[in-house]
Amino acid sequence: MIWAAMIGTLFVLLLAGVWIGVALGISGIVIMLIWGGGVPLLAGTLWSSLDVYGLTAVPAFLFMGEIILKGGIAATIYDSIEPLMARLPGKLLQSNIVLCAMFAAVFGSSAACAAAVGSVSIPELRKRKYNDRLLLGTVCVGGTLAFMIPPSGQFVLYGAIAQVSVGALFAAGTIPGIMLAMLFMMYLGIHARFDPQIAPAEEKGLPFKDTVRSLAGLWPLFILMVLCVGPIYAGLATATESAGIGAAGSIIVGCTVGTLRLKGIWEAVKETSRITSMLFFIMLGAMIMSTAVSTLGLPRQLIEWVGSLPVSSAVVLIGIYVLYIILGCFFDGISMMLMTLPFVYPIILGMGFDSVWFGVLLVLVIEIAVVTPPVGMNLYVVQGISGPDTSIKDIFMGSLPFLVCCCIMLAIMSFFPEVVSWLPRLLGMH
Repeated sequence: MIWAAMIGTLFVLLLAGVWIGVALGISGIVIMLIWGGGVPLLAGTLWSSLDVYGLTAVPAFLFMGEIILKGGIAATIYDSIEPLMARLPGKLLQSNIVLCAMFAAVFGSSAACAAAVGSVSIPELRKRKYNDRLLLGTVCVGGTLAFMIPPSGQFVLYGAIAQVSVGALFAAGTIPGIMLAMLFMMYLGIHARFDPQIAPAEEKGLPFKDTVRSLAGLWPLFILMVLCVGPIYAGLATATESAGIGAAGSIIVGCTVGTLRLKGIWEAVKETSRITSMLFFIMLGAMIMSTAVSTLGLPRQLIEWVGSLPVSSAVVLIGIYVLYIILGCFFDGISMMLMTLPFVYPIILGMGFDSVWFGVLLVLVIEIAVVTPPVGMNLYVVQGISGPDTSIKDIFMGSLPFLVCCCIMLAIMSFFPEVVSWLPRLLGMH
């Protein structure tokens, strides 16, 4: 009855248009007032939930992504990679995947990654008569690679909540992220072989010498990648310190190579503040709900109930996958993680699963969820870039084959955990 009241209150408030953070907080307070004997002093609990050093990396990574967008570096990098990608099956559609994977290594934000690539590629590739649905799909799902390839804001958040090494999570997500990008490119190549009309036949690459020369324009991106993740893997800095180094480096690169000016820096600060405030506001609401259900002992009861089910741990894991994909139809990835992790994480540990391995699996499932309507964040980001005439249906249908690739990658990581655990162990992080 308590679970039903909590979930019912939450959905009623969300359907009424109440902000997610407020809806979560009110739902938790209602539960405490009815069954918990009143609202306890939440101030200490809420402050401790936000007073986490690892969370300070999130705004720094977001700021760096905004600087790259505002500084015009994205367009320069696209022009540099274009001649090489024109040689592959699928031609410049492949460049969207490659660029999303490369930008993922500096952005840490799926929406920012999709916006950076889509704002440059969608107008240009439409003008060249590429298949529109596939074009939209590559940008929409390609942007989600920022969840898997470090520095990932989702890994930072998971590490802060679950008290898991962010460096180990970054290392664990690297190989699956690269493999996922390769699966996307393989699908495009196979599709192009059977249907060459997805790309214009007259699209030709430059001579090999000129193609290699054009790749020199990628150096700003590689510098930022090294600044972001190099110190973490080398054990010289924490994720927060590396994020600060990357943010400072992005300003220097944007001013020297791009078109970044004081106005652009100010706009990046405002946008980063807006997104960070939204994130922490949701966290406050989620912690109120989490405190309420923890006080009533609901997580312990849930764990005991799951443990008593006559099913294997694999079935429970599949059920968790399905749960997140369904929730992804209504919530963004951050909200899902904040709402569910306090309950799901103890179950995972109780079944003996590795916390780092599950963190990577969880982020991939959330990656799938953010492209599922009606509340798939990346769908609306791509629609906003491509114009109001573009329907959500077209974006989702273009994304669907790539979501199948995500499911294949999820199965690979589930059956072969070494794909996730090998690099962290090699680096001595796990």
